Amino acid sequence: MGSAQVSTQEGAARSGQVTYDFDDTAYAPPGLDGKRMELKAAVTYPRKLDGGKHPLVMMLHGWGDTCAAGDKPVRGRGWPCPKDAKPVDNYLGYAYLAEALADKGYIVVSVAANGIQAQEKDMGHTARAALLDKHLQLWEQLSAGEGPLRELKQFTGHVDLDRVGTLGHSRGGGGVIAQALDSHTPPSGVHVRATMALAPAMNGINADKERITRIPLAIVAGTCDAMWEDGKIAATMAAGNSNAEHHDVPGGNHNFFNTIWTPGTGPAFATDDVAVEKRNRPGGRCESTNQTGTVRQLTPAEQRETAIHYATAFFDKHLK
Repeated sequence: MGSAQVSTQEGAARSGQVTYDFDDTAYAPPGLDGKRMELKAAVTYPRKLDGGKHPLVMMLHGWGDTCAAGDKPVRGRGWPCPKDAKPVDNYLGYAYLAEALADKGYIVVSVAANGIQAQEKDMGHTARAALLDKHLQLWEQLSAGEGPLRELKQFTGHVDLDRVGTLGHSRGGGGVIAQALDSHTPPSGVHVRATMALAPAMNGINADKERITRIPLAIVAGTCDAMWEDGKIAATMAAGNSNAEHHDVPGGNHNFFNTIWTPGTGPAFATDDVAVEKRNRPGGRCESTNQTGTVRQLTPAEQRETAIHYATAFFDKHLK
């Protein structure tokens, strides 16, 4: 593997951001039938990295449009994107969460996975877990000042791979759950201590067979999200896990956890899934999918604040 293209962004007042990109065909994960995908991530971190090692949180986005030409999605044309289109930055949709965690001392790596969602069949969860492992292997090398990411020398000696958390949304939630399974072997030198799934989609995971008993698990799901039931399935896999928790978000939908999928902050084709699925009701209310009737639907800002609340509390509990 060659060197990554590294670019630095302005970041926020108390956090910096840098992106690394090995190109759109750098990696062929298991579960993708030999097809190749990008190896790319945005890193959000405290501007002051002195004072020892910081816990690491890996983030993984879900299934959405992968390519776009202007204001229109480009669908069904594989990966990489055709010449007349550009990748949709799904992995940047959790910047608000990354900044909130960086403010509390975490180094956050939000991983791009468009190449999986553009090409997956029924083993996407395997590919996503492997993708997370691949990035963690790169960070394990970087922690010693070695490997393809060694240009990011500001992190050498400042990342604690014994305190790693994972957070995924939608099919990315299924990906972090797949990585947390008792049957999964983590990369050498890495200790995943906490996994959070926002509105997880359990595509391909055998919930009757698999268990999550070793790693603390948190499920957060909106009650107006059609995927709410998948969160309950994930919770049953953690039966007997004393560090498992499930949180319903009254009035929460699926898409508003990701700003790229949210109307007003995302591209023109971003949608409110409650409206698309005709579960919206008069007066800003929505029909719950957990049989609790109609509730006031959360605004995007309210839903993001809920995600920040649960994520910071959960990772502080298990990684600090």
